[in-house]
Amino acid sequence: MRDPSSLPRLLLFASFIVLSTLVATTGVPQASAQTATAHAQLVMLGTGTPAADPERFGPATAVVVNDTAYIVDAGAGVVRRAASAARDHSIKALQASSLRMVFLTHLHSDHTVGLPDIIFSPWTLGRRVPLDAYGPSGTTEMMRHLLEAYRADVETRTNADGNQREFPQGHSVNAHDIHAGVVYKDANVTVMAFPTKHAMESYGYQFDMADRRIVISGDTSPTDATVDACHECDVLVHEVSSMAWLASRPPPFQAFAAKYHTTTVQLAELASRAKPRLLVLYHLQAASPDEALREIGTRYNGKVVVARDLDVY
Repeated sequence: MRDPSSLPRLLLFASFIVLSTLVATTGVPQASAQTATAHAQLVMLGTGTPAADPERFGPATAVVVNDTAYIVDAGAGVVRRAASAARDHSIKALQASSLRMVFLTHLHSDHTVGLPDIIFSPWTLGRRVPLDAYGPSGTTEMMRHLLEAYRADVETRTNADGNQREFPQGHSVNAHDIHAGVVYKDANVTVMAFPTKHAMESYGYQFDMADRRIVISGDTSPTDATVDACHECDVLVHEVSSMAWLASRPPPFQAFAAKYHTTTVQLAELASRAKPRLLVLYHLQAASPDEALREIGTRYNGKVVVARDLDVY
């Protein structure tokens, strides 16, 4: 008879095997069919940058359709921000135990430091299925290392005394290293990844629903791929830095931003080509929201807002 104390280690090892074999290089994951009738919502969970701004948590955005949440990026505080949105806006798909899917634009720490939160917190609160995670090359490896780092936590929660022993699979991750193209499709949404230009491999995401198209840029300099993904979309969520703010930064950062971020002037030109019905600014680097709006407003006549945490569009 197998020693019962070995069960947690076997379960954890099995989760590593599942994770390492679920690298999406071909094919598109398909979820079970259901009728897509509800209005798609865009929920800004975190709109911040690496700066420790207590009013703006780490980058995380939710597209919610038919009581399913599709999370883009996992910045600091992602699960608590989701819980706030669930409470304040009555969006039950954002209750912690319902968080089952995340799409990563890139693997910088400010966009991924919340991954242990979204892997483990929903599990401890009742999630019984693995998390599905999609992202650039290195996503699967990152998930494997995170599960290994929290091995002691998993083992104590799934042993004979553990309060998650009846649903150990809830901490597992089905990880998918993606390429440009359709990366996910179900009855609610088709998710298309498009290449962006940042300091590492990076993607934006285009969400096509029955009633809306929502495009989320992630961190990037301006790209034609972003324009093509939007193409008169309902909402374009895009990062931005004000010209005045950038002028106050040290030269090395200015050089970095010139290659890998988007200024207000550049975003005004991009939005004029992409023609979104609503332009939402996030990952804002400016002295104030008004500063960014003034700079864009001199060059772009479309509807534009600066997102705040927990805004819903």
